[in-house]
Amino acid sequence: MSVEKPGGYRNGSFMSSTNALLLLEELNMRNNLLARNGDNGNVTTLDLSWQARLKSLDVQGTGITRLRLATGAPIVRLCLPNTLEELFLEYLTKLPESGLILEGINNITGYRFVGCPGIDGFSLLEKLHAAKKAGTGKLERFSIDIDREDDGSLLEKYYEYGTYTSTGAIRGTIRLMKYMEDEEAEKYREKYPELNIIQPSYSVIEFDNSVSDDANISNLDNKTGYKYGNTYVMSAHVAAIFKNRFRVLAKVTKMPTSRKEIIAGQEVEVNNPDGEMTYYPLHESSSNFYADAENINDCTVAKLNGNEGEWMMYEPFFWSKGVNDYLNNRHYSCYSSNGPDNMPPIPAATVLTLDDIKGTQGGFLAERKILSGKPTLKDSYSSDKTYSVCKVDVAGYKRVRFPSVPGTNLVGSVFVDVSGNVVKTIVIPTIGLNFEAGMYLITEIPSNAVALHFSILNTAEFDKVVLSNSDKIEDMEPDWVANDEHLCAVVGSSVVGSKLRACITGGSTAAAMTWSDFHYYSQQRGMQQIDALMHSRIANLFYARYGRRDSQEQCGAGQHNNNRITGGTAGYGMQDTIGYDAAYAINNKVTNSLIDGLVHQYAWYVSQDEYGAPMVTQVNNTCCIGYEDIYGNKYDMMDGVDLPNDSGNQGKWRIWMPDGTTRMVKGKTSSDQWITGVAHGKYMDIVPVGTANGSSSTYYCDKYYVSTAASRVVYRGYNNANANGGVSNANTNNDASNSNTNVGSRLEI
Repeated sequence: MSVEKPGGYRNGSFMSSTNALLLLEELNMRNNLLARNGDNGNVTTLDLSWQARLKSLDVQGTGITRLRLATGAPIVRLCLPNTLEELFLEYLTKLPESGLILEGINNITGYRFVGCPGIDGFSLLEKLHAAKKAGTGKLERFSIDIDREDDGSLLEKYYEYGTYTSTGAIRGTIRLMKYMEDEEAEKYREKYPELNIIQPSYSVIEFDNSVSDDANISNLDNKTGYKYGNTYVMSAHVAAIFKNRFRVLAKVTKMPTSRKEIIAGQEVEVNNPDGEMTYYPLHESSSNFYADAENINDCTVAKLNGNEGEWMMYEPFFWSKGVNDYLNNRHYSCYSSNGPDNMPPIPAATVLTLDDIKGTQGGFLAERKILSGKPTLKDSYSSDKTYSVCKVDVAGYKRVRFPSVPGTNLVGSVFVDVSGNVVKTIVIPTIGLNFEAGMYLITEIPSNAVALHFSILNTAEFDKVVLSNSDKIEDMEPDWVANDEHLCAVVGSSVVGSKLRACITGGSTAAAMTWSDFHYYSQQRGMQQIDALMHSRIANLFYARYGRRDSQEQCGAGQHNNNRITGGTAGYGMQDTIGYDAAYAINNKVTNSLIDGLVHQYAWYVSQDEYGAPMVTQVNNTCCIGYEDIYGNKYDMMDGVDLPNDSGNQGKWRIWMPDGTTRMVKGKTSSDQWITGVAHGKYMDIVPVGTANGSSSTYYCDKYYVSTAASRVVYRGYNNANANGGVSNANTNNDASNSNTNVGSRLEI
């Protein structure tokens, strides 16, 4: 039906004459100024809510301000005037983007959108908002259903707008690409009660391994740190993990069962993870009080002398995974504060084990290697009993991750096309090496490549091959690691009676015992010594907290001896100490005592004087992410790790996992070197790798000492304020029978 002239209707209202026409499919009223419902045209509303079969409507030029359409009408073409004040697009399932023709949007004050799959309703909302901001539009209220990703800015952008319902202007689901602080997210949940705001499942921090700066870390979530040229600030899931950490007093309330293991050549009893410890939190501001009231003046005094339990740190559950991007000089750490029953999504990828590869035709050739610089696959093969070659099909994928070897004598990997011609070669330079055989590479797959042939060392660990079409680097590690909750001693172990305790005795921590003895007395308490997993966990949390790797410069080096009196950090609670440079910036008269010309001894606490100005207090102990003397003072002997150093395993850390299995991580074999790279990978292992050497102020700023003699134990942290020490420092020089006055232990469960 087409009526483009106003004449012919007695009372000037077009629709008063068509109310009985229930079967209209097309209606053209362009430029008809009498297109109204009753009242001699004085009301500028056109109500077609009963026209359930309407497919085409043109009301441009009619001057109407409101239009009602039948819910679910099969409209495919809708032409609307620039006088429209309310735009309702609801359940028009047949209407395509090309079928919606708007003469103008500047008079629209209200907008409702739901159930129109052919229309980008959010894009239209953005246009209405832009017009409002430009001063040409009039949007005041809206309601819309969305299902989209966003960085959270749209929630703020539309916060002040009104709505049509009590359930908020925005409904549906928004998946945040950037973590939003809980307080802010709660504000938006109150504003939009029917909007499901989904936080990112994890946060990512990036290490730029191309630079020697210890502060090479960037927070990709809030865009702070090295790559952004500003001060690193922890946030998101990392901040949530730290929020759940606190000091406690704890007692073993159920002894674990045990099993026998051979560690460092010694058969020992090892506790299973089925024990139980009961703890009560200490006040954040002072460990001398329980956290049984908000105001510390109302809190109960806590006894840290061992009478009320062990002084420990509660380490909460979290998910993590590491990704090495060696060829691009980056590695990444991913953290999720989700609970044990809420693992972050596993990305889509094809994963191949060595057995999978061996099971394919031509997938594995023993005693061969690939040499670079050859034009064809056939020319690239060479015989060598030390190596083998694996082949995987790569057609249809964008990226591949595969284990590799240092490029000694130009051994490497090649991509080939369907004719066997080499289209890409990968060789790892041996100069400045931060790589060990068995570590993996990630690279883009050439568009014309059909297969990858890569060399592996026969004695190296083979992780897996990952084939992916994702653009996200973190998706190249498909597995997430569940980091269980733990209690780790705030201080080193002290001997009280016949027991090892984590407590304040008025003296220094225990030393001059063998690894075997420290292990035995820890195990008898229903606990163990700090292990390799906790060593890596503490170091990684420090990096994620501060965006740097030099723990001595950040938190101070402490007093330069191995007999510090335990408990110097108790009165300050979870507050970390600071290093010399930060203290000097507050008070240029602080003690300037340089050790070996490299690092200043002592540490400082920041507080305020009576006038509110910052002041510093010098202390002998360091506090680093809540731990007292986690480096320096005395080495911590470690459980759950050794270096067998038997045939084919030189320099490999054997790490016991919570389920009793072990895994091998290849470390460097050059001793007394400054650490420039670590194994990292899925478990984010702080195991030094490669042959490169740094300094006390570059890269990890800590030293690694290693012996390739059989059956070595591992110490961590270092034994005084010398620059060698820090959260990544380790020493594998000794066997289980060695004892020293500068080597102690630390309890963990």
